[in-house]
Amino acid sequence: MSKPPVFVIAAVQLLLVSLAGAGLHFYGEPVTALSVVLGGALCALPNTYFGLRAFRGGRGERGARAARQVLENFYRGETGKFVLTLAGFAAVFAAVRPLNPAALFISYGLCVIVQWLLVARLVR
Repeated sequence: MSKPPVFVIAAVQLLLVSLAGAGLHFYGEPVTALSVVLGGALCALPNTYFGLRAFRGGRGERGARAARQVLENFYRGETGKFVLTLAGFAAVFAAVRPLNPAALFISYGLCVIVQWLLVARLVR
């Protein structure tokens, strides 16, 4: 089984939000542009951590031990993703002024949808 395209998905997400942010900045919306880029990063980076953690190679175990290791990797990856996402949102809301919260959450949500579409397409 080949490794999942974790970096490809994150790179596409970050490229899309960077282009959207650059376009918004060019049209005179620097606060919205920054919020869009931050929303995309808050989605892409924790998901990259999850992908790297959850799909780590085994240590040569087979059977029940391998299944236990896979499950443990998924749990740790999901926990880390959750903590990174919460900490990221907390840091953004605490440190970034001015901020466009609507643009931040819309960008985050669109990045989640892009991720679903890319996973569905690339995993086939």
